[in-house]
Amino acid sequence: MSESAQLSNHVVLPWQSEQWQRLVDAKQHNRLPHALLLTGSVGLGKSHFAHLLAASLLCNDLQANDIACGTCQACRLLQAETHPDYTLIAPEEPGKAIKIDTIRAFTQRGSLTSQSGGHKVIIIEPADALNTAAANSLLKTLEEPVERTVLILVTANAGRLPATIRSRCQQYHFTPPATALATTWLNNYIKGADTALLLSLASGAPLLALKYTADGALAERTQMIEELMAILKRVNSPIGTAQRWNNLDQGNVIKWFSGWVIDLIRVKIASDAAVIINIDQRERLQALARKVNSRKLYALLDRLFEANRTLSAQLNTQMQLESLLLDWADIGVE
Repeated sequence: MSESAQLSNHVVLPWQSEQWQRLVDAKQHNRLPHALLLTGSVGLGKSHFAHLLAASLLCNDLQANDIACGTCQACRLLQAETHPDYTLIAPEEPGKAIKIDTIRAFTQRGSLTSQSGGHKVIIIEPADALNTAAANSLLKTLEEPVERTVLILVTANAGRLPATIRSRCQQYHFTPPATALATTWLNNYIKGADTALLLSLASGAPLLALKYTADGALAERTQMIEELMAILKRVNSPIGTAQRWNNLDQGNVIKWFSGWVIDLIRVKIASDAAVIINIDQRERLQALARKVNSRKLYALLDRLFEANRTLSAQLNTQMQLESLLLDWADIGVE
């Protein structure tokens, strides 16, 4: 499920109202930037915002606050992904790079000029998937903008983009909303769930918290925690556990594993006062923190951070998981 799934295409998310109003004001004063960079962590609705803006720029019958009507011919074409003035550039497969041929294809065929006489909108998502050659090709377009053409770059990893790209875009940064706002919004979509736990696991990102309720992620996390404990008790084998984990979403696997180790370190330092991610596991973490070796914990966390950094390029994930879980099994008593 994408971070914009389940959401209306014609509603501004409540924690994005300030950024939306900023763009509306820019449009009304003919100061709309030719390139925008939407940044912020996963699950804050950057993709939703990008598509909301694209619809607004292409709609023939804008409603209040410059929201697209959803019913005019332009909106219907956009919904069908056949609007001639809209382009979405993404990797051919998740985790793969956006290559130079893709960028050249839309710049060399004159597709930067609107066919309808209005705006032309190009969304690049995730922008950090641009390889070096593709980024350099895009840079030429950014340096020579075409009138009424808007490029929208979306990324949760802005630091991976070249500084030359970032400096030529107007940045809109999204941060997690206040807990009360996020909780109220979540309660409109889910009933009976532990919203405090969901938001903690999602680092305050409402759409990511919502995603966790829909794809079995919470049950997966619970089983992984039990398996980690079983490895320390010598009930489960690190190798056997790695084999099962290899069939799971690797982004979630590294996230849950890293969060568990981070919490252990925090509890070991601050005990009851520690701010932790797995708020439903405090007692177990406190008991375990008294037994594990701090130096080995930090070393394992470094390896998990590296595993996360190289996630998309990792070819043998099972071997990597085996190594990480063997280190976990050897976390040791101080």
